[in-house]
Amino acid sequence: MALHDDLLSLARHLVDRNPAAPIEADLRRAVSTAYYALFHLLVHESTTKIVAPAAMRPRVVRAFEHRDMRKVCEDYSQPIDPRGQPVSQEIQDISAAFVTLQQARHEADYNTEAALTYVQANSSVQLSENSFANWAAIQANPNVDGFLTDLLFQSVRKR
Repeated sequence: MALHDDLLSLARHLVDRNPAAPIEADLRRAVSTAYYALFHLLVHESTTKIVAPAAMRPRVVRAFEHRDMRKVCEDYSQPIDPRGQPVSQEIQDISAAFVTLQQARHEADYNTEAALTYVQANSSVQLSENSFANWAAIQANPNVDGFLTDLLFQSVRKR
């Protein structure tokens, strides 16, 4: 199983481990892991589609920057992409989920004053699961290539 799939399974396990009396550390880790599952899914898909030599992919993966990916996702959460092309609803939803999950991860990891509830953590995991389902529905569509390319090259361009 791929890393992103393992992370999504782990996020679901953590949030569901004890729903009647959840442990806050499990909930915080579930939110963070749900974000990283989507992050690694997008990184995997970008490198698999764009980088032909498989041996080079682990080196290219290191070029992805969370902040830069967020900017691309903010752009693609709109109906029209930066090139003026229509963006599918699935890509808009995945992009919006990435932004939301990144913010939720920051809150879960760094804002320890605010309590995190089971409902909030479960919502984050479900959002990541929905993004995986959306991706499965459109991954073969050639229209996703611009999105994947922008995810990679927005980070590379800054180096």
